[in-house]
Amino acid sequence: MKNSFLTLTISVSLLVFSTTGCDGMKQVTDTNTENYDTTDIEYYSDWSYTDKVYDPDIRSLQLYPTGNPMGPAIIDLSDPLPLVLHFDDLRGGYENYYVRLIHCTYEWEPSDLSPAEYIQGFDEIMINEIEQSFNTVQPYTHYFSSWPNDMSRPILSGNYLMKIYAEGMEDEPVCTRRIMVTEQLVRFRPNVKESTIVSERRYRQEVDFDVVQAGYQLIDPYRDFEVAILQNFRWDNAILNLKPVFMKGTELVYDFDEENNFDGLNEFRWIDTKSLRFAALGTDSLRLINEEWHVFLTPDQRRTYDVYRTDPDINGRYLIRNDEFDDHLEGQYQYVHFALAFDQPVYQSEFYIIGDFTQWQNLPENRMQWNAETKQYEATLYLKQGYYNYMYNMISPQHPDGDQTFIEGNHQQTENIYSIVAYNYDLRGYDRIVGILNTNTFNE
Repeated sequence: MKNSFLTLTISVSLLVFSTTGCDGMKQVTDTNTENYDTTDIEYYSDWSYTDKVYDPDIRSLQLYPTGNPMGPAIIDLSDPLPLVLHFDDLRGGYENYYVRLIHCTYEWEPSDLSPAEYIQGFDEIMINEIEQSFNTVQPYTHYFSSWPNDMSRPILSGNYLMKIYAEGMEDEPVCTRRIMVTEQLVRFRPNVKESTIVSERRYRQEVDFDVVQAGYQLIDPYRDFEVAILQNFRWDNAILNLKPVFMKGTELVYDFDEENNFDGLNEFRWIDTKSLRFAALGTDSLRLINEEWHVFLTPDQRRTYDVYRTDPDINGRYLIRNDEFDDHLEGQYQYVHFALAFDQPVYQSEFYIIGDFTQWQNLPENRMQWNAETKQYEATLYLKQGYYNYMYNMISPQHPDGDQTFIEGNHQQTENIYSIVAYNYDLRGYDRIVGILNTNTFNE
């Protein structure tokens, strides 16, 4: 599969009828289910400069370029296409939410700049696009905003954190999101290929590249110049702090053997709940239980030793979509039941469902539990209608930061998007983003 971060093509038109009936639904009354209750989910009061949702009632948070819901939160300083922000509050009612923009360093810490130095206009904006859901089992309030706008726009490049909080509660944000504002002052020549390490060539992908100054002079690239390499726009496994191997005239060469290697992993698994009229491929059944929607996915199998198979995906992203009604106001929330078949539990290990919709984090709500009766790891997540990519992540003493290869396998052929972000320390006292390149494993 070849896909760009600028375009989205989801071709999952094959739908199958559930075995529960010709309408793909089943009425059952033997399960006691009520509207989603967040009392058992940890509330994160300690906030950080990461992509994170702290309030369990805040759901379906998306931040993307106008017209491109699969695009990353990147703004070109010379032609700033606004990013659009969407999220739901399951409490319903109306709340005064605010957005504050904070300039950050290369390492995602607050910079020493004052808001007046990096923002033209206001660094705090009230979200005033608010609508109530309708025709939904789970009531919610939908909030919408965009930035930059007439009241606020960036005047410096660099890392920005978008902090969203209720009125008077800035120290307890409901969520935070990372944004990159870039200037295209340098050029890149990427070369994504199989690993140079012979023993890893079948499993890992190497991201070599040259940085061409192209008229923008770097005074001290070994001290003031930094790069970050992201796989599928993830920060949890980003490669940082790479210095050029050598300089060739005005070109910086990043041609390593090992330091710039990523696991190829596998194509993402997916959930398709864009329609609740039929059970899509990969869904075992749709059921309406005590007037609550439940989606039972076909049990997943371990792919560790499977031969690589090309399978269209959206590189870990997710799309809020309703095929019959309004995406944002009439999308139903559903209990999505995951199952991972296993003969026996894995000793001293925990399994998590991860993807962009979990902020790539191992959280209590997306941890799986072993079911000895069904011989499966199981979890239930509360998700809005849409199309989701996901993988299984294993946490163990040997892999405290996580290992996706244990369940998903690891293939050099896997299609992944790679982003190279170039930072240069400016004498005015901030880390400037002087270029971003998005490419994939086919160097396209």
